[in-house]
Amino acid sequence: MSGIDPISASRPFALTNIATSLPSMPLVQTEPPPQVVPSAVFQRKKIKREYGIDVLDSDVKFSVDDVDVIGQTLEEIKKKKKQHLIGVKKIIKNQKHRLTIKKALMVSAGGAYDADNKTVYIFDNVPPEGIPEVLTHEIGHAVSHFNLEFEKFMQFVKESGYNMQEFRRYFVPGNQFYQFGTKKVKIAPDQWGALLDRFSMKTLAKSQDIFGEIILELSRRPKAPWDENPLESFAWAYEWYLNQNDKFRHMAEVAAERGDPSYLGRFEFMDDEIFAEDEAA
Repeated sequence: MSGIDPISASRPFALTNIATSLPSMPLVQTEPPPQVVPSAVFQRKKIKREYGIDVLDSDVKFSVDDVDVIGQTLEEIKKKKKQHLIGVKKIIKNQKHRLTIKKALMVSAGGAYDADNKTVYIFDNVPPEGIPEVLTHEIGHAVSHFNLEFEKFMQFVKESGYNMQEFRRYFVPGNQFYQFGTKKVKIAPDQWGALLDRFSMKTLAKSQDIFGEIILELSRRPKAPWDENPLESFAWAYEWYLNQNDKFRHMAEVAAERGDPSYLGRFEFMDDEIFAEDEAA
């Protein structure tokens, strides 16, 4: 029996290359997953470059026609008032039933505006020819939030035919069960200034103050979605002024002749405060 040589530094121990003893496995070459390129990508980049606005898809996608119309609408608004676009950073196409609607979100049939994120949503039920109306309306919401001081917006509310009504408590004499009641008392327009800190843009979406003690009511019976609350009144007036100016003016003047000056107040506010020529121009 022969002896086993010890391992030493002068005679290193050699291991067999295990890899060479395993069967070779063929290399499978996989292709990268296909990349979905958004439609009208160059137009989207142009909109981002010129207005600082991202046009984005979500669970539904904008078509080439959609993006073209968005670009044209933004260009028309830019010609009037470029600064009106500072409250918009994203325009997103979204399915209406999948949109999580927060209480502070302003929602219409074709779109919504999220002031916290400066985002306009355009719903999937809006065809390309309907985008100018919807997009202009939602930008109107952005203007009311980011281009107006709150005191100035409340001036619009006053001139739009809204009255401020306070639910005041009063003592009911001789009633052992209900000793206090409430009644609505109209607050004079010259007293509004002292009450502005009780309101915010979010409470105006409910036509009330933060305590629910003061409400805003139209002096006439509400007729349409634009009478829902002061925020909607402003957005509709903004869209009408831009897209249907002559029709808006005529309707306002006819209503004023019949005893309802609220529409004329809205038109004149847009004319004097929102689209007035800059003094430096």
